[in-house]
Amino acid sequence: MRRAATVVLLLLAGMCLWETAVFARPGGNLEPSVTLYDSNASHPWNRLYATLFLREDRQGGVYGQDSLDPLFWAETEHLLAQPSHQRAMDVLDYFLRTHAENLVHDPVKKAMMQRDLWALFDWTVAQYSPRGRPRYDREKQELEVRLAEVLRRLTLTPEEIEALPDTYAQAVASGAFAKEYDPANREQTFLPADLHDPQSPWVCIQTTESDAGVARMHVFNFSGRSSFLVFIRLPGGRKATMDYLQSLWNFPQPWIQGQGPGSDQAVENPDLPPFPAGTEFALVRHANLFDSQGEIEASPITESVQIRVYHSITATPPRDFTGGIDFMIRKSGQDFFEIRMSRPLLFSGKNGGLRVVGRNEREFLTFQSQGDDPLPELANRADFEKHAIPELQQCVWCHSGGGVNSFNSRSSLFRPNLRQQDPENPQYGPIYWGDSSTLAWKQNRYDWGLLNGYWRTTAPPH
Repeated sequence: MRRAATVVLLLLAGMCLWETAVFARPGGNLEPSVTLYDSNASHPWNRLYATLFLREDRQGGVYGQDSLDPLFWAETEHLLAQPSHQRAMDVLDYFLRTHAENLVHDPVKKAMMQRDLWALFDWTVAQYSPRGRPRYDREKQELEVRLAEVLRRLTLTPEEIEALPDTYAQAVASGAFAKEYDPANREQTFLPADLHDPQSPWVCIQTTESDAGVARMHVFNFSGRSSFLVFIRLPGGRKATMDYLQSLWNFPQPWIQGQGPGSDQAVENPDLPPFPAGTEFALVRHANLFDSQGEIEASPITESVQIRVYHSITATPPRDFTGGIDFMIRKSGQDFFEIRMSRPLLFSGKNGGLRVVGRNEREFLTFQSQGDDPLPELANRADFEKHAIPELQQCVWCHSGGGVNSFNSRSSLFRPNLRQQDPENPQYGPIYWGDSSTLAWKQNRYDWGLLNGYWRTTAPPH
């Protein structure tokens, strides 16, 4: 909040008209472009997205055209160092000066632009430079004040957010995905048709109101801009699943003293009640947005669905990183699947905007990364293919154990946490259980307070 109070009407300073200059390089080559928001690549929304979110390797290969999350890390200097910083200032100033927010009226497109720019704003707050590198305090503030004003203009009304499409339901209705796991075809990705049915075999784990949700590390990593629901399904059906959750809650000694360097801390008991082979877990991520009243709201737009199926229960301890990634996956006894949002599919109304992540599909790791930006050192696409691991193999780094030892949300099911029960009103669906705690957590974050501070202290441009 203190940083916001120091802003002295930077928003209008240095605004300039530009057409093609902002996308030109000294050699005359054009900057990377997209046609996400309009068929014309020169549309201001396309220019804004291309300038802020597309990244390049040293040979001009382009990344991030439809990445689920922006390709920015804690130590990234892109958009802060020159010349990318000036290009960002120019494209933001042009968007604001021309009131380009009025060029697109589709609520889904507005929601997605808000989502992406919000992530970029939060990155500027969290960004830090290693010793010996510039701090970029001025550049970050210049970005933040402009992003804050664009975000203010892109807000939807509460009614518009509520009316956004339930993309998960649309994806199921499309028939584009198998509806259940096939043991005879273990590589076939599936999307459970009954996942959100409160009477189905899938049980949504309820969170204790005082924490950030069951999948806390996921909430933390995305600073509360997404809510996460964790579902579990035992092969015996809903009653078997509820009975298993009850056995964890009744277990007399869920915590034991740690060994070695962690001997002064309690750790989860490795002898917790096991679940059987055939157990499935699903992690559903959906977008949070903020409305025209400045209130954070959960939206029905699904960003990703990650599923793990235990085809066998092994005794592999957690965080056993020996033997390489393929060995870790085999020892874990799990099959991994992911379905994620695609902007072109979402904007065209196809498959609920969701697509299958391919077995060998590679993407930069942004979740739980160490902060290093790999792109400045990346020579070309072949270099990327050589060093990046397939997307579906990344989950095993955090879920490497066998059976219950890879169920990282298990501590949410021990006393004194909330005992898992079926809702008294089955029509009160599970989506609300994980949202309220995440939204409350985000409202107390510094980055959310800073964004609100800019809104209150910066004069809106004319």
